Amino acid sequence: MGYDDNLVRRKDGSYLLKSKTKEAKKHGTCIECGENPSIRELIFQYNTEDMMLVRNHIEDHLTMHPKHKSVTPDWCGTCKSLKKYVVKVGYE
Repeated sequence: MGYDDNLVRRKDGSYLLKSKTKEAKKHGTCIECGENPSIRELIFQYNTEDMMLVRNHIEDHLTMHPKHKSVTPDWCGTCKSLKKYVVKVGYE
């Protein structure tokens, strides 16, 4: 019986996250953010189409939420994939 989680059991009985194993590092999992572009579609900073999506999303967000001062995309330093958006909210 297998479990559907992100743990891998080692020979000594301890558990590791799948993203921290040597096998995951061979298949392209980023060490910093833990994302794997072969498994999941990611948005990359160096891709022109992805940057247009990010800029359009930021523009739409700031238009719909006028109290938000700014939106900054947070990129992974290693693989340059989008991790999250940082929103600064301004109250008057």
